[in-house]
Amino acid sequence: MWRKLIYLLLAVAAVLAGSFSYLLWQKPAEPAMALVYPQARNLLEFELIDQHGQQVGREQLYQQWTLAFVGYTYCPDICPLTLAKLAGVQPELAAMVREPLKIWFISVDPQRDTPEQINNYVNYFQQPAVLGLTAGHDQLFPFVRQLGLMYALNTNAEGNYLVDHSASVVLINPQGQIAAMFKPDI
Repeated sequence: MWRKLIYLLLAVAAVLAGSFSYLLWQKPAEPAMALVYPQARNLLEFELIDQHGQQVGREQLYQQWTLAFVGYTYCPDICPLTLAKLAGVQPELAAMVREPLKIWFISVDPQRDTPEQINNYVNYFQQPAVLGLTAGHDQLFPFVRQLGLMYALNTNAEGNYLVDHSASVVLINPQGQIAAMFKPDI
């Protein structure tokens, strides 16, 4: 299992380093930073809604590896780039670990990102392993914090807003525990 974890961690770190290199195009490319937890961190129970309107909880993490990240469908840059890169390398990563590997896109903009909107967004990437999720802020915020991530709404005078959010990707093991976090060097 450790060998699979190491291969998966190395492959994901390489993908993330490439994904975020466009942000650093004037500087020499540096690899993404990986934080591997010496002991995997348990997740408390949570309740999200997937792109089909179905409830998703901790039990859906079992028996598979999961790469999870937060974003929103109106995100102009990092979200579509990250999802495209992860969706593109998913088959190779799954083959390396010889176990199912899912990608969770967790929308932190439930006001605009309905399940239908999220479904349209994730289907654009043509990767069946991608699951789009959201919930109300009362469920989202504690779950996102458990993952070691964050988000905040940034509203302007006209009432329009962007969502500031973490760009990291979290690796969850088949026991539903956080095994590692990949943080881009932005």
